[in-house]
Amino acid sequence: MKRNGFKLVLTSLFAAMIAMGALFSLPLPPPLPPVTLAVFFSLLAGLLLGPRWAAAATGLYLGLGAVGLPVFANGAGGLGQLAGPTGGFLVGYVAAAVVAGAVSDRRGWGFGRAAAGALAGVAALYIVGLPRFRAVLDASPDRSVTMGTAFLMMAPYLIGDAAKALAAAGLVRALRPLLAEYLPAEERAGRPSDAAPASGKARDEA
Repeated sequence: MKRNGFKLVLTSLFAAMIAMGALFSLPLPPPLPPVTLAVFFSLLAGLLLGPRWAAAATGLYLGLGAVGLPVFANGAGGLGQLAGPTGGFLVGYVAAAVVAGAVSDRRGWGFGRAAAGALAGVAALYIVGLPRFRAVLDASPDRSVTMGTAFLMMAPYLIGDAAKALAAAGLVRALRPLLAEYLPAEERAGRPSDAAPASGKARDEA
């Protein structure tokens, strides 16, 4: 029960951090999305919380934005943001966090697995977000946008998001001692379960 309560606190905390990362944004001319740190915190949620709780954190963030709270980039909110060209990338935050959490190793907290997970999360983000981005732009009567064109438009973001993925993995590696100490027991790096010391003690007493 305490473990789940701790995860609920972390879930809420990461939803707030994703929102803060989105608010501190660098706006670009439409239809290009602004540059934010929301991707970084979504990936970090996956690396630290695992797929299930990271999905809860990113889902909570999307839910807050969907009901109108100004938690999206540039202080935007509402369902209209999900219907716009960047709506697929907003939903892609969930996919990015889930994939990052599924691939990463939350026992050893090594950089390699964390980097692989975060980069896989970035790939998931674009697999989800890019088709929606292209479809909305292509729906304009005066514009024809192919997937190749949409990819070229988003290529600079992809490079930046890959850098954010490596930064998130580096942060996990740097925090390894702290994570091993304070995250729930089943995710601590190399620590035996509570049953192991008890059985060892029983053998010693025997």
